[in-house]
Amino acid sequence: MYVNYGSRITTGISELVYDKLLEDPELAPFFVDVDIDALREHVEDFLGVVTGGPDIYRGRDIRDAHAAYHITNAHFDRLLTHILAAAHEVGLEEEDTQTLLDIIAATRADVVTR
Repeated sequence: MYVNYGSRITTGISELVYDKLLEDPELAPFFVDVDIDALREHVEDFLGVVTGGPDIYRGRDIRDAHAAYHITNAHFDRLLTHILAAAHEVGLEEEDTQTLLDIIAATRADVVTR
């Protein structure tokens, strides 16, 4: 996917998703006092790696990064909804959108802590 979409799948989705998360009353509280620009960069790098791009992700382990946040399945489902919307906005094909959602969904056990 990275070869086909490049920065649309990394920067584009990361920017759109965080815009949506910060506007979401259920999820915005998770980002109080968080350096959003640094977080976006980590997510861009992560998306690049998981979609076949260069392995430049240097962030923390996904489980460790989310352990203190008490994220529920409902929170995670809201995130997936925002990723779906962002994927459509940047023009991912349906099959690629589903693949991206499947990749992110596979991290549920590492992200959901409650």
